[in-house]
Amino acid sequence: MEAVTRTRRPYAKTVERRLAVARAALEIILEKGHRALTTAEVAARACMSETAMLYHFPTRDHILVAAMELADQNSRELLTEQLGGSFALRDEWPPPELARLSGEDESVSRLFLALSAEAVNPEHPAHLYLKNHRENAVLQFAEGVKMRQADGYALPGLDPLSVARQMVGLWSGLRMQWLVDPSFDLVAEVSRGFKALTGQPLMEAKHKIGDLLSEI
Repeated sequence: MEAVTRTRRPYAKTVERRLAVARAALEIILEKGHRALTTAEVAARACMSETAMLYHFPTRDHILVAAMELADQNSRELLTEQLGGSFALRDEWPPPELARLSGEDESVSRLFLALSAEAVNPEHPAHLYLKNHRENAVLQFAEGVKMRQADGYALPGLDPLSVARQMVGLWSGLRMQWLVDPSFDLVAEVSRGFKALTGQPLMEAKHKIGDLLSEI
């Protein structure tokens, strides 16, 4: 029993230190933006030496990725708390809460887009993170498209995966435009774009026609 305890302690300590670094980095990013982040300040906030921190995160980019992963986790927990369960069948899809996070956490959005640009390099620390992030996003949106097709809110002939990839691209593109020029309503544009991609306006029109014919 003691042997099991001894083998777990170093691992638990490593996880704790990595989380402390990610939290410290995210705090700095939310306060000042990712460009202002230095390894020295992160180490100081995480209450460890810079040498010890760099043992777990070899470069500044590794730290930025850890902060982005933590921000993602926080967003998922917040959405689960606000929405609960699946939100794919809501009238407004994606729900405003989902798109609004991009506007509220502007500094995180800027970090995400900066990492996205770097992630095209397979050797960059952000490459695997972005690959997994986008794959998960596509799968989640594809599931949402399927559910809305089953409920009559999306065109039945659409390929859910193809539409989901377009949704991810639409969201990223609109978010980048909004960061450059925040004069338009990001939430509204994302909602309109998703409805167009799923054919929701056409499906709603068909439902209305069907309702009218049934009354004749």
